[in-house]
Amino acid sequence: MTGIASTLFQRAWWSFLIKGLVAVGFGLVALAWPGHILAALVTIFGVFLLLIGIVATAGALMHRRESKNWVWLMAPGAVGIVAGIITIAVPTITTVILAYLIGIWALVNGAVEIYNAFKLRKDVAGEWVPFLVGVISIVLGIILFLTPRTAGAALVRIIGLFALALGILWLAIAYRTRRWHKPAEQ
Repeated sequence: MTGIASTLFQRAWWSFLIKGLVAVGFGLVALAWPGHILAALVTIFGVFLLLIGIVATAGALMHRRESKNWVWLMAPGAVGIVAGIITIAVPTITTVILAYLIGIWALVNGAVEIYNAFKLRKDVAGEWVPFLVGVISIVLGIILFLTPRTAGAALVRIIGLFALALGILWLAIAYRTRRWHKPAEQ
């Protein structure tokens, strides 16, 4: 594997691991206490977006010399940071505004994940996990834009399921790309 996309994924395996662990943890908490955490969800999800945004931005900045498209790789991170700061700074934000903020992030993240998946497929045949991450993100974004007035507990469940699925897929990407680093055992 000598292509730029596979090299970038190999070097950034740790960012997928961290994002996956954060997403799975958040998803499990959201699913375990949907009726009790709506108020806390605003702050928790703001921190989630901020952390994911920081990690994604750091990963993109680390590889800006290898990729002329590094700004596009950084876009979901920048949007995540902004959405996270707004969500934390204004904890009384309504679920409608939160739905739109999360929807914007999900659409941007999904588009970039799909773009990266197509780049990666040039180097790694049959690698479908990053594409699935993008599709799931876009589906969440569309759902949130079509039904922004979703009841609070239902929104918590949707976001929890999304975070759990996304986290599992990011962990799969981390495992697979980390495995590419290891020399073949004989």
